[in-house]
Amino acid sequence: MLGCRIPEERRRSMRSSRARLLAPLLAGAGLGAGACTSPPAGPAASAPNVVLIVIDTLRADRLPFHGYASNTAPFLSQLASEGTVFENAQSTSAWTGPATASLFTGLYPFQHNVVVNFHETRKLQRSGMAIELNRIPEELETIPESMKRAGYTTFGIVSNWNVGDPMGFSSGFDAFAHFSRSETATQVNAKLMEWEDRIKRSGRYFLYLHYFDPHAPYINREPGAARRPTGPAEQAAAYDSEIRFVDGRIRQAYERFAWAQGTALLVTADHGEELHDRGRFGHSTTLFSELVHVPLLVQLPGRPRVRRRVAETVSHVDVLPTLRELAGLPADPRNSGRSLLPSIRGRGDGQGDRCVFAHLVRGTGRREMVLRAAIRGDWKYVEVTPGQRLLFNMKDDPREIANRIAESPQVARELADALHEYERGAPKYTSKKSTVQLDRREQEELRALGYLQ
Repeated sequence: MLGCRIPEERRRSMRSSRARLLAPLLAGAGLGAGACTSPPAGPAASAPNVVLIVIDTLRADRLPFHGYASNTAPFLSQLASEGTVFENAQSTSAWTGPATASLFTGLYPFQHNVVVNFHETRKLQRSGMAIELNRIPEELETIPESMKRAGYTTFGIVSNWNVGDPMGFSSGFDAFAHFSRSETATQVNAKLMEWEDRIKRSGRYFLYLHYFDPHAPYINREPGAARRPTGPAEQAAAYDSEIRFVDGRIRQAYERFAWAQGTALLVTADHGEELHDRGRFGHSTTLFSELVHVPLLVQLPGRPRVRRRVAETVSHVDVLPTLRELAGLPADPRNSGRSLLPSIRGRGDGQGDRCVFAHLVRGTGRREMVLRAAIRGDWKYVEVTPGQRLLFNMKDDPREIANRIAESPQVARELADALHEYERGAPKYTSKKSTVQLDRREQEELRALGYLQ
């Protein structure tokens, strides 16, 4: 049987609606299973600094340590050779808002309800355009809130429209810089250097860096190349050059802050990017691997380095549980993921048949389309409302071209059952909305980035 095994404790939770309702409330009050009754006074003496780097729209298969022929990321490749690479890390969505909310909360989009990026309300006013944004539910404890409760000083520098205060991402940060325009990695590092003394004097710190590069519009940063490429091959080359560009800025920060000592470093992406794979560029359209297979690289402090490549399927929802364990916090029963530290240390729990999920909402109202995916090992099952069902064997068919539904109906049925059972039983939270007015300059930039039509 291929069926995606759900841990027994999760099955018990699913069978008891009362437990599902009470667990988040008890956890929020410090009374849930394994929860603290009072905040720790500070991180344990052995707790490292923690740096989480998100590289926007970076698909895994454009990196050398995931088999790409071009050396797009020499520094990250060096880190990969000295750390742990998760070969099958999956985003929970195909655009920034939902994916980063999953990263921050340890929940899938259909649970935290931040399911879209910028959503047009069609309310045009003289001062500009009003857009509605879903916020991270207040009852959830996010990464910066968890790290702050563990006694860390928390810093965040973000260069993406969707990861800001209006959507609740700034909560828990002692210092948070959110660029209103999508600045390059150079500007992110400039802000980081402004904060250098404060960060280094803060004791144990948590730092979140969200680099916008290599998001479109692509700029070719190679000497002598046309800065604004046109054709598909030129655009793909420019995308690769932007990876090299941000790779160099990460090296700069790594060396300046001496993260090789006493720091746990996690590097991932919010989602990937279509590079004319299916005749178009961009993201937020499908749940194919070019959009949801993301890098996840972890380097822990200490010598000798833990050098490992992990083949098991993991997800964005695992990042928060991992950071909680690093910080000395107990597991949060609200989280859908699990800590990856046992896998990093070679003590995995044998969940080789584990399923992870992805979710994408496209359009609004009558034109809304919902895509759901269940991923287990080499298999991916996708449902597209209304009525389309897809099954791919990613090992035999890495480009996900051949639909295997007809020849492997049992595999599809088991993955579909796992997806539906999880969606029915998982706790879900209500997301509040906030409204933001955009001036004409902001509207134009968002349209250029593909966030508004």
